[in-house]
Amino acid sequence: MNQEQTLSINDQLPLVTSPDILKKAVIYKLDSHISGRGELAFPCLPGMLEHYINIVESLFSHLGRPMPKERQLQLRQMIERKLAEGFNVSTTSILVIQYELVKPPKKGMACQVTVRSPTLEEQYESWVEKRKPPLFGSYPDARVLATVAEFGENISLKILDVGGGTGRNALPLARKGHDVDVLELTPAFIEQLQTAIATENLSMNVVKGDILDPLTRMQPAFYQLAIATEVVSHFRDVEQLRLFLAKMSDFICPGGMLLFNIFLTVDGYVPDELVREMGQLSWSSLFTAKEFATAMQGLPLAIVSNELVIEYERQHLPQTAWPPTSWFESWATGRDIFPLANGRPPVELRWILCRRM
Repeated sequence: MNQEQTLSINDQLPLVTSPDILKKAVIYKLDSHISGRGELAFPCLPGMLEHYINIVESLFSHLGRPMPKERQLQLRQMIERKLAEGFNVSTTSILVIQYELVKPPKKGMACQVTVRSPTLEEQYESWVEKRKPPLFGSYPDARVLATVAEFGENISLKILDVGGGTGRNALPLARKGHDVDVLELTPAFIEQLQTAIATENLSMNVVKGDILDPLTRMQPAFYQLAIATEVVSHFRDVEQLRLFLAKMSDFICPGGMLLFNIFLTVDGYVPDELVREMGQLSWSSLFTAKEFATAMQGLPLAIVSNELVIEYERQHLPQTAWPPTSWFESWATGRDIFPLANGRPPVELRWILCRRM
């Protein structure tokens, strides 16, 4: 056997000295030593699918791991499905994409897509843990006090406060001698209310429940006044608004009053699905005038007044109580949905006062 036949396969290959080729080989080998992982978290808004896909694909490309076309399609379908599932469960659902670089010769990223869906109660529990009080303001709503005053002096009213929170309205009303029932679903708020009731010996009762739960029932035709501040902004559709109004009609006695605030669009503006999704995410669910009329249709409620919340509260609250919170003005003007610096959003938070016929 001659020497040529005994050469190894490696010796038979051409010698490579090109700097460009050698650099590519080194980088290829280096990639096997590079590791990385991360997490993206997106609000579950189905209307933002294209935007989210662009972010993910751009990130993977910048990391030098663009996904093959077939994997892109699989990931897109998974994200689309999870966004819809999460949004249907809760407006506060979060789509989580966990990714990790794969080792050569494989390409792209290893991905896991999941959804986290904290409940509204859990969201507010988080507020209690992380935010400094007062969470909703330290002074009762001026429109609430004005409505109570319309019943006259030295009158003890039976009042229902739906979604009473920390008692910003309920506690001052109870201290004035009114009989107040609070319907609240957040355990941390309920605990605060019960502590205040026991400490001050107030004529006040707290019921744990969700006004939209069919099993949540209060005394029929019992209350002279029902209030629901910053409650309708959590509703998801006209059907929920209708259910709320129908229940209020049952709980309020004839001649009694219902006061609530609601985001209504202006100048005929009709929001698209993405805007509605963003409104729900921002706890600023908005309705058109037509949708509001549909929800009211056939119910024994007559609108007495319809006023702009931010103007009313600014004019009637004590100067030291304005604004109620650091976030109130942005929220009440619709800028939590549309953060416009040089324009007015096409939505307004309105005080609606109704009489039970």
